[in-house]
Amino acid sequence: MTIGWSGGGPHALAAAALLPDRIRAAATMGGVATYPADGLDYLAGMGAENIEEFEAALEGPEALLVLKERNWPIFRAVTGAEVADALGDLVDEVDRGSLTGEFSEWTASAFREGLRESYWGWFDDDMAFVHPWGFELDAIRVPVHIWQGRHDRMVPYAHGEWLARHVPTAVPHLLEDHGHLTLAVDSFGWILDELMASGR
Repeated sequence: MTIGWSGGGPHALAAAALLPDRIRAAATMGGVATYPADGLDYLAGMGAENIEEFEAALEGPEALLVLKERNWPIFRAVTGAEVADALGDLVDEVDRGSLTGEFSEWTASAFREGLRESYWGWFDDDMAFVHPWGFELDAIRVPVHIWQGRHDRMVPYAHGEWLARHVPTAVPHLLEDHGHLTLAVDSFGWILDELMASGR
């Protein structure tokens, strides 16, 4: 079984599609849809920072490098007290409310560790989002739980709706009261329980 959160969503879907002998069930939490996605206004509802990032990726590597050079120093040194403000328009009042205490410290430490040496992993992820994933969603035969919050400004709610329609084995969990971060803070135990039950 596997879970992919945010940009990890496509990786979980890839495992479900390409490793059916090893994966009994999968879940995405605020996972992105493929690009382009027929019938989906891909950037609608995203925070301004993600719109800028996706547009730069679509423009090409040189434009994206400019963005990484600007933002890398911010996030490689961000503290728990600073992380909500650093995320800016990517968090509304629901997700911002989760960025306190241990979770804000964990989030900031994840940014610092992931960007400690360079921004190339971040760069590669962005470029992968706007290129074919290398598998078809129709190939998925194991249960895939699609978790998405209405308050998500990193990966808008419509992405979860689109995946729920296009993954043939989707088990949708489209939640009105959640954002991108609160899925992990408030409901991760529930997500694991559902995944384990599907994989038995």
